[in-house]
Amino acid sequence: PSVCAHRRSRRRKGALTRGSAEDAMSSGGERITVRAIETATATQRTDLAVVLVTPKIPGNTGCIARTCAASRVPLHLVGPLGFSLDDTQLKRAGLDYWKSVCVRVHDDWDAFYEYWRGLDTPGRLVAFSKFGARPHAEEGAYKPGDWLLYGAETTGLPDAAMEACKASGGVRRIPIDESHVRSLNLSVSCGIGVYEALRQLDGPPSGPCSDD
Repeated sequence: PSVCAHRRSRRRKGALTRGSAEDAMSSGGERITVRAIETATATQRTDLAVVLVTPKIPGNTGCIARTCAASRVPLHLVGPLGFSLDDTQLKRAGLDYWKSVCVRVHDDWDAFYEYWRGLDTPGRLVAFSKFGARPHAEEGAYKPGDWLLYGAETTGLPDAAMEACKASGGVRRIPIDESHVRSLNLSVSCGIGVYEALRQLDGPPSGPCSDD
């Protein structure tokens, strides 16, 4: 899902400024506007992406942006969002990490889906849901090019997104003891999913471990 790197490669200096927008051509020949907040450096990964569909709590999105900055994974936000991108809580949670994340904003699910379908090599859509049939840590669950999808804190992924994932990369479930809690925090779930995917894609660490 090297959308950020793909878009960046078409620009002379390789950077999009805050609030800028680009047009992408959908499979149906219609133009879709994709807004960029920040574009990270060329060190961004090209084999994985995170997609938040209608997130509602700014602090969660800010924390996820921090995780994406740490893991070099591009982030996509699918509206309608439950907050403004200028929200103080969002910036506080993300601190100064926004500049290190390729963040793209799509107006709604249909816009994102058409954008994804229009890519040369779109990869698979992999959903995370408490209703998933397969465990998140199952070996072979992730492949290069996967998009990891997470839904709103209160309602989860919309039906259209769930169906698209079922027809693509499937739906994964992070096991929890539901006698105590109904679900994990969105940012926690995203961190678990991202690093499990990276573990499977990258394999075990190749360098020596520090004793610190």
